[in-house]
Amino acid sequence: MACNRPDYLQRTVESILKYQKAVASKFPLFISQDGTNGEVKKKALSYTQITFMQHVDLEPVRTERPGENVAYYKIANHYKWALDELFVKHDFRRVIILEDDMEIAPDFFDYFEAAAKLLDTDKSIMAVSSWNDNGQKQFVYDPKALYRSDFFPGLGWMLTKSTWMELSPKWPKAYPYCCLLILRSADMMLFLTTLYHLFLP
Repeated sequence: MACNRPDYLQRTVESILKYQKAVASKFPLFISQDGTNGEVKKKALSYTQITFMQHVDLEPVRTERPGENVAYYKIANHYKWALDELFVKHDFRRVIILEDDMEIAPDFFDYFEAAAKLLDTDKSIMAVSSWNDNGQKQFVYDPKALYRSDFFPGLGWMLTKSTWMELSPKWPKAYPYCCLLILRSADMMLFLTTLYHLFLP
């Protein structure tokens, strides 16, 4: 997911490509750009092994409350558009979402491949995340441990098509991350994350 930071996008993509080559057939890559920043588009199109998508919405944003930041509405709109494209148009069963300021660790793809089995079989898990705010070396004693949380950690996360098909019709106009728990109809929803975050510092 990108918007207007070509330098950040380059760092993220190069980090991904470094570890994606061995699993390219399992993990095809897409860049979804929100808006019309020419440098971001040029950078995205320079990666021939990545499919480029561009979301352009020129309609003025109407906030629900005075003084709200319109950026949150634009982000929510982009996410909905991009996930609809990937799950509906491209018919993926699962999607991993990364924003353009991430650098992944060597075991990133292994982690999601292993966690996908849990996501498919345990319907109490809404999403799998590779980020934990407390996943720092001084707090981590077992790098293989997983943590079930009712707080959505965001950042690098994986969602299934069935869950997205439930969320898409009621996706919020703004603040998509904080609304995920409210949107989900299950009585209790858990997120699976790793105690050892899979991003490089």
